[in-house]
Amino acid sequence: VDVILFNPPYVPTGDDEVGRLNDISAAWAGGVDGRRVIDRAVPQIAQLLRPHTGVAYVVTVDDNRPPELAQLFRQQQQHQEALQMKPLFRRRARNEYLTIQKNQLG
Repeated sequence: VDVILFNPPYVPTGDDEVGRLNDISAAWAGGVDGRRVIDRAVPQIAQLLRPHTGVAYVVTVDDNRPPELAQLFRQQQQHQEALQMKPLFRRRARNEYLTIQKNQLG
């Protein structure tokens, strides 16, 4: 895959709220630190990206612990290349700061 755009449910909530069917909270409920869905997606993102040129853009908030998330991405490898996560831009959206994280093999 050349490009992945991933706007996961990233809001910290109780794990019991993640993935509820027929409930609008599934759109934002991210579990502990807002990372339950993100952490499950990281290995899939690594496998889907085209080597050398594929890019994944992931929306995060500070509560998602971006430095730890970057480490999780680095642990994913494809063809001896680790995924590198770098903040692309950051914007305030009312009471939170959204960051678009650029993830690329290399």
